[in-house]
Amino acid sequence: MHASQFIAQLIRAFEDHVDDKSTMSKILECAEDQEFGTERSRELFSEVRDKTIAAERSENTQSIEQLFFEEACAKALFNFGRPAAAYDPDAQFWIVPLALRLCKHLDLPIEHVTNLAFKD
Repeated sequence: MHASQFIAQLIRAFEDHVDDKSTMSKILECAEDQEFGTERSRELFSEVRDKTIAAERSENTQSIEQLFFEEACAKALFNFGRPAAAYDPDAQFWIVPLALRLCKHLDLPIEHVTNLAFKD
């Protein structure tokens, strides 16, 4: 399974548990369309980052946890295209830890993520 498919599975697992699904839906579309290293995937990260900054200013902890997860997903999707100006090269390695943190803030069991990460 390509990492983008795993990202799509995680997004689907969380989307019914969050209030703001707008950028999650866009990340899912990018992952499913394999929009790697494109302007669309770069703009998606910028949109998520703007929302993260706003959430940090309002101290909305649940939104911040969701948006940190979304940022890692958006960065990874962009980086999968191997662009010259890639985001942090370790972005994809933050997806699972941030997904686990999001589980905690949504009061979901960690199996919500681990069952996807470690299934056959």
